[in-house]
This record gives sequence, C-alpha cells and structure tokens, in this order.
Amino acid sequence: MADPGQRVLRLVLGNQLFPLEALSLDADTSVFMAEDLGLCTDFRHHQQKIVLFLAAMRGYRDELRSDGLQVHYVELDTADFRTFEEKLLPVLRETGAETLEYVEIEDEPMEARLDRFVNRHGLTSRVLRSPMFLTSRSEFERFRAGRDQLRMAAFYKRQRRRLNVLIDDVGNPEGGRWSFDEANRKKLPRGLATPPRPRGSQNRHVRDVTELVQRAFPDHPGNAKQFDWPTTRDDARRWLSIFIESRLGQFGPFEDAISTESPTVFHSLLSPLMNIGLLTPTEVLKAVEDFVAKNDVPIESLEGFYRQVIGWREFVRGVYREFGERQQSTNFWGHERLLTEAWYRAETGIPILDDTIQLALNDGWTHHIPRLMVVANLMTLCEIRPSDVHRWFMEMYVDSSEWVMGPNVYGMGIFSDGGIIVTKPYICGSNYLLKMSNYPRGDWCDVVDGLYWRFIDKHRQFFTSNPRLSLMVGALDRMDSDRRGRIFGVAETFLARVTERSCR
Repeated sequence: MADPGQRVLRLVLGNQLFPLEALSLDADTSVFMAEDLGLCTDFRHHQQKIVLFLAAMRGYRDELRSDGLQVHYVELDTADFRTFEEKLLPVLRETGAETLEYVEIEDEPMEARLDRFVNRHGLTSRVLRSPMFLTSRSEFERFRAGRDQLRMAAFYKRQRRRLNVLIDDVGNPEGGRWSFDEANRKKLPRGLATPPRPRGSQNRHVRDVTELVQRAFPDHPGNAKQFDWPTTRDDARRWLSIFIESRLGQFGPFEDAISTESPTVFHSLLSPLMNIGLLTPTEVLKAVEDFVAKNDVPIESLEGFYRQVIGWREFVRGVYREFGERQQSTNFWGHERLLTEAWYRAETGIPILDDTIQLALNDGWTHHIPRLMVVANLMTLCEIRPSDVHRWFMEMYVDSSEWVMGPNVYGMGIFSDGGIIVTKPYICGSNYLLKMSNYPRGDWCDVVDGLYWRFIDKHRQFFTSNPRLSLMVGALDRMDSDRRGRIFGVAETFLARVTERSCR
C-alpha cells in the first residue's frame, strides 16, 4: 500500500472508462491516459474497434476535466514510436508522483509490463478492484481451487446464489430451473418483427478519430466510416434502455436464431460497451431489476440474459486468469492449416459463412451463434491453427479482448485446449445451420457436411471413446458410399481453395 502522503498518479487505460463515482478520485489526483500505437497494432484490429476506443477515451478525458481533474493525455501520433511506458515516465517526473494507481488490468502481458515498470523505477503501486466484473479474482480462485477442468453450470449456480439473482426465499431458482437454455433455441418465425439496430451518435471525436484511423490503419479490417457505436456513457445508457424496453422480452427464445433479415435479432449489443467500461455489470443488472419491478419479462428471457452477464462473461474472465497460458499453448487436434484472404473478404463460397464475415466487416459484431456455430465451427472443421483462429476473432470484432477471446476461441469455439471448460467440441454439419436459420438448402450444404464427416472420420478414436459422441461414427459408417465419396471430395476441394498448408 502507498503512504497516504505520497503523490499519486492515476493510470486509466482505454478499456477502463468507468463511472467517475467508481474511481474514488481525489481532487488533487492527476490522471494519465495515452493512446498507444502498440495497442492499436498488436493485432490488425478492426477499424471500428480503434475508433470506439480512441473516441471513447477522448470523450472520457473531457468528462474528467469537466469534473475538475487534471488529466495528462497523449493523443495518437503515428510518427511517435514511444512505448506506453516511455510516454508515462515524463508525466511521473513532472508530477513528482511516487505511487502509480490503477484498476486491475485484465490483459496479462500489459499487467506484467506495468509490474516491471513499477519495479524498475522504484515506484509504489496501488491496484484497485475492477468495476468491470461482479466477481473478484480471489472469489474465482476459490471456485477454481482443486479443479483442473471448469464448468460454467457450476459457476453460474454459485453466482446466482452469491448475488441473489432469480433465487426464491428458500434458495431455489425461480421458475424451478437453473437454466432455460433449452427454451432459448427457437428459429426466428417468418414475419416476426424485430427491432431495428440502435444507432450511435456522431460527435467531433468520432469524426476526428475516423479520419485518423482511415489514414493510419488502411489495411485493417472493416471501414471506419461505417462506425455506429456509442462512445459516451450517456449514449451507452441509452442503448441499455433501448434493449431492456424493446428487446429483452423476446431475447431468450430467439437467442440462438440466425436470420438474414435481422442480424441482431433481439440481442443487446452491449458487450463492446461493457468491455471498455462505458457500462458496468452492476449498472446493467440494476437497470434490468428496475424494469422488471414494474414490467413482466418472461423467465426464459430474463434468465438467459442473466446467464450471459453474471455467468458466462464472469466465467471466461476467470478462466483466462487461471488457464490462459495453457489454452494459448495447446493444440489438441494438431491443426496447422492457415487462413487465406477469403476469410477476411467474405469470399469462401459458403453463403452463411460469407454473410457472417461480411457482417463482422460491416459492424465489427455478430451474435454468439454465428461466431460459434458458423465461423469457429468451420475453422475447426478446416483444421485451422488455433493461433490463427484467435487472431481472426481478435481482429474482426469490436468487443475483442484477450480475456474474452482466449477462452471463447480456444475453449468453447475450437476445443483446442482439449476440454478445460466444455465437455465436447461444438461442431455441426449443415442440418443445424438450416434448422437455426432461414438459409435455403444448396450446394454449400455438401461442403459443410463433407467437412463435418471428414473431421469425424479423421478423429474416430476421440469420438468413439465418448459414449455421447460415438453415435456420430456409427452414422458415418452407415452413410451411402456414393454420398460419402462425393461430399468428401467437395470438402477437399474447398480446403485446397480457402486454406494454406503450414510450413511447419
């Protein structure tokens, strides 16, 4: 802990734009913020993600200054190759600060960098618990203790009880079930009206940063000019209200639906805002609770949303802290194929995949089922190297962060970690995609089916060793030989066209 008499410099990163009341800032505390070139280019991040970060940071800086705080702010200069630490050091010397204070940093490499910086310069550090999560690191460590595999269902049940969410007076789940996931898998009916995607508000920071991003990062995915996300807390709260009032009631039943008519369906689109601190989970839960106190919301929608906010989101953050390094270094399937540009240009020839890629290019967002059961599924079946899959997801989505994408990709998406958080790989052929979407059957189905059954055939030993999965091998062995030969052939042709062999 720092001596109360020491001068303090508060560090605020671009994904820590929390409510001022959550920061407990003294009037005489100086704040340091910097737009870092390295953090914009560690991956080839989506242009709109960079706009979101930089415009939101500048707006937050203005908010801090209007509250009377002294903010030392370094704007991005592509000719300035100083590291984040090299920008920070002169401000420490200028202010005479001996203590560097900051909120918990989720990105482990950045956390390690700051630890080294503090030690190298003989500083004191004060690390504050992050408002970005409801679960402390120590709380998750207690859950993880003694477990080499983690299961979301157990964690979620614990969260419900700990936070008293949808729990009756005797400690049982409201509605008699912990999860209504089975009620959340309906296809979007033809003719059901879905609310339009909310619009973000343009401001001078968005305009300035859009011009900067187009000039500085022209080869990054997406188009900064199409940016349409909130960058202020007022706008973020407006989006939250729109979701609660017009989407929450229908969110649950159609949570997994894929539709060409409504890419957003009834989803909240809140993850980019929560992942940079413009909204905190405490605020989100309070807003939902206030609405539910005066309005009826179906239990399957309410529970489904809570499961995402207090369950999965908190779970993957904990998994990243506990298993991130192991997940990054494991390649359970031994996949080594590489992605071609077709995966970045929406030119694979599979309509549902290309549309998902195009949506990501347009908005930097798709909901979880296109991510999991379209992109990650097909990358698994195409035997793409895990680090390449992870890179694609980091680059294509505005809500990407290491703590989010690591467990979601390596664990849930492609099972390359061998089952740390899920019991089976999430793979499918065309039947599931047809069932959950409004895409018509076509030649693409043979490609997807060929990839699927080819994967089952290559990993027979794995699938036969699991009673739940061994049925797939039996179905493959009963398949008509002509169909098998045909779909395996189109799968091989597809692989040759949209993947490259690794030189390893």
